[in-house]
Amino acid sequence: MQSIPLNRFYQVSGIIAAILLALLLIGTATGRTALAWIYLQSTETMTNATHYHAFPLDRSDPTCPQCM
Repeated sequence: MQSIPLNRFYQVSGIIAAILLALLLIGTATGRTALAWIYLQSTETMTNATHYHAFPLDRSDPTCPQCM
């Protein structure tokens, strides 16, 4: 009888779990709602991040005389 290495077993079981999770998310209404919510949250976060203007970096530039 041939033995399977433990890391190979973990790899195969992880792949199977990922496939089952993907099928569960896509195949149920709750899963699709969760995926839509995650997508909307990530796009909103990206939109807010691109319009966020923090402290200007040139104010800490020692060679900038008008910034001192």
